[in-house]
Amino acid sequence: MASSNKEINPLHSAATVTTLFTLSGVRESELRDHSFLKNAPHDIIARSGGIGNARITSGGDPFAGTGGVNAEDKIVRDAYKDFTGRYQDSIGILKRSHDMFIENVNILSTVGPNAERNLANFTKMEFEVHEPYGITLIEKVRAATALNGFQDYQDAPLLLTIEFKGFDEQGRPLMFGTGGSKVGGLTRKIPILIARVDFDVNEGGAKYNVIAVPYTDLGFDDRFKFPRTSLPIASNNATAWTVEVQKQLDVQMQQEIDEKKRQLKDTYIFKIDPEVAKAGQTYVSESDTMHATSTAEQQNEIVSPDDEFNQANQSSAKQFKAYAKADSFTALTKFFEDAVRQSYGYQSLVQNFWEGYLRSLRDEDNNQLYPTVSAKNPDSITSVLRSEKFKNEIAAKPFIPWFKIKSTVQTHKEFDNITKMSRKTIIYRAMPYKIHILKLIGAGMSLKTDWSKYVRKEYNYLYTGDNLDVQGLRINYKTAYYMRNVREAKDTTETGVVESIKQTIMEAFGQEKDPEPTLPLRQYPSILKGRSTTESTNPENLKSQEFYDYLTNPEADMMRIELDILGDPAYICQDMYMPVTDANDDKIFGNKGEVFDTQSHSFNADQFMPCINLRYRLPDDIDENEGTMFSGKQKFRDENLFFSGVYQVVKVDSKMDNGQFLQTLTCVRMNNQSGEGLPVALVNAQIRGTTDLEAQSKENILSKAAQTAKDLAKKEAAEFAEQFKDATP
Repeated sequence: MASSNKEINPLHSAATVTTLFTLSGVRESELRDHSFLKNAPHDIIARSGGIGNARITSGGDPFAGTGGVNAEDKIVRDAYKDFTGRYQDSIGILKRSHDMFIENVNILSTVGPNAERNLANFTKMEFEVHEPYGITLIEKVRAATALNGFQDYQDAPLLLTIEFKGFDEQGRPLMFGTGGSKVGGLTRKIPILIARVDFDVNEGGAKYNVIAVPYTDLGFDDRFKFPRTSLPIASNNATAWTVEVQKQLDVQMQQEIDEKKRQLKDTYIFKIDPEVAKAGQTYVSESDTMHATSTAEQQNEIVSPDDEFNQANQSSAKQFKAYAKADSFTALTKFFEDAVRQSYGYQSLVQNFWEGYLRSLRDEDNNQLYPTVSAKNPDSITSVLRSEKFKNEIAAKPFIPWFKIKSTVQTHKEFDNITKMSRKTIIYRAMPYKIHILKLIGAGMSLKTDWSKYVRKEYNYLYTGDNLDVQGLRINYKTAYYMRNVREAKDTTETGVVESIKQTIMEAFGQEKDPEPTLPLRQYPSILKGRSTTESTNPENLKSQEFYDYLTNPEADMMRIELDILGDPAYICQDMYMPVTDANDDKIFGNKGEVFDTQSHSFNADQFMPCINLRYRLPDDIDENEGTMFSGKQKFRDENLFFSGVYQVVKVDSKMDNGQFLQTLTCVRMNNQSGEGLPVALVNAQIRGTTDLEAQSKENILSKAAQTAKDLAKKEAAEFAEQFKDATP
């Protein structure tokens, strides 16, 4: 049976469930203050079951409350003045409330770091619109966006509302969740951008195949995410980096105005949540804390292309922690990710996990729980890892602070007569995000903890007696899988002496050989790694890039499953589709700091890596004495198959058609989650301990090696003497 902390699909309480879709207009002001969540749909274009009252918008400034800047150019003002007049024919078609029906909705979403967008979300939507005896979809879209203030309907947002209506066995309607049909229940409201429409027209009307993306994804459009000039930056932290990048992009905009390629500037804003910077700093190692020499002024210094960084005599230039360069082939989002990752202490966490993690733990008063732990003193770490206190703390905090990138595009009422597009502000936000601790576990390392207690969704498949959800399971097990252990390429190979020292250290730390014998996590030296736009002087950059490559390519992991389940609104995560606001920089939809939002019955996928627990059971054989498949007297190995356990959900494919709601979850199994958990093996968590200990222990190791050789020689001599002691001289 499911544990008390597990969330049950609320749709299970209904005998039948109907899904209702509504496509409507939305104002810029509603996007910025998030009022579209509580406002009823208006300017309705299409709706399952018929439109009824289209709720046409009338009067008022659609941009009221957005804080937009009035254009100084008279041409722009005049163009906006006669704006609504040019759309009267389309508005007249919308006012007829001619029915259009939405069917066959498919939403494919990544819910964590991924290969498509790295540390940003990626969602693609497809749905069909049926229009009897008409071909007016584009006219209605044009009208709905115009009534809400958007002159360029091709870049304008629309609102897709998804409502779940349940009925009991007597056909009586049920209210789901605490908010019923409101967003506090199971309703999902997704601002979208239509990317493509395919028509199929006949005498009966039109069938439209629509491809859309969340409106927040407009920031990942090529015209916004790729700079059109080179952007070299040298800085000491990400804050300084954002200042300089915004400045250089503004210069780029002015150049395009001077070249008569545009009339108005688009504005770029890069935001770093204070929590992102704070979380990274908690991972800084003791050596970095004690030996940092840069001043506060140096931390905020930046260098642009025309400054001393490019002077002929670079030896006299100031030394900065990082140099980065983006060109027309480098996405600004990737540029931003690398700057944040290299500027704070995230690389320290990856390089020496247990030191960084333990130093980050704090009590209720924000005091460090373990301020004295250090990789240079392994006993200080192992003593903590062996303690009962630590077991309780890691149980309460299985997620580790990291960050993700979120984008938003805000539209202003000023219209550019050269580009024929509205002026925009493009926002990229580095926001707090937490990854599961098991993502940082390497080969031969494990923790003895029941991880299933800390996940909110559990699925019981065959022969469990508890299966309500699972319709099918496909397993992809890569037997040849191994993790890359990246090392710098060198002209010469390492000497045998150095290699023996490293091996001796690894053996001294007693790495667990087989935490999970049927799923042996392996690693092998490699010089292959992803490309970072930031060249850092930090020696920890190497392991940081290695972990980044692993984190953003989860489907390449050793064990991947595709789990077909009855549809669950929990995986249509409302927070993923919320625009960033200007007024509330740190505003987060859903319960902040919680894995699951119980009000909307939704994973907080913008805050946490969604995880599930899968239980799979097979009988050994029919018990001849009891006549049952499972004996109450004996436990079988098959009751805990090797692929049972905790999985990270990396992709969700939601299919809703003809009253049927099904989902396919693509998940990867967390590594080494059921080992013995030898504490001493964990100290050396991502190889850095080798370097630190090598400096301290080289002489001791060589001395021990010499002594071992002497002991071996004595042993061999004694065996030789014993063998020939009775021989006649």
